[in-house]
Amino acid sequence: MVVRTKSSTLLRIKLLKINYTFRTKEPGFVSTLKLVPFSNKLLSLVHFMSGGCSYLPALDTTKVFSVLSFRARRPLHSLFNKYAQFALIHKAPLFRKVSNLELIPNKGMQYARSAGTSAKIIKVDLTNHTAFVKLPSGVRKFFSVYSSLMLGPSALKLKRKTSNTRSGF
Repeated sequence: MVVRTKSSTLLRIKLLKINYTFRTKEPGFVSTLKLVPFSNKLLSLVHFMSGGCSYLPALDTTKVFSVLSFRARRPLHSLFNKYAQFALIHKAPLFRKVSNLELIPNKGMQYARSAGTSAKIIKVDLTNHTAFVKLPSGVRKFFSVYSSLMLGPSALKLKRKTSNTRSGF
């Protein structure tokens, strides 16, 4: 992407590739947090044990050097630890804040992705393989129980409290 400034110099802005289809079981750690200015997203650069790295959406609880993992089962201790977690919908706790939901498995995160938003899982029906989720807009929708999500709300919740009162804000 090329942006022209008043002094007619060219600035090159590198667009970041955000990984919305995260489905690996290997843990990784967050090395840096990066704010994308024009889309108001907070991203975390995650390094994995295999040597790969990826930009993933950050949560409110994401910190530098925190561990990112895919939850395989429900732990016996606290449901929300100090590290970011991905999970499948049927493994996530009911009536807790979740974000970055997939509608269909392996399609990529499509719902509750913007700054400060969160959804709630209302009901899980394992016989029909569906989950009933209340979205941030108030709409209630059915999702597949094998879809992934992030536990906790998206980062930058103060972004929702700001209001655009003038042009050029």
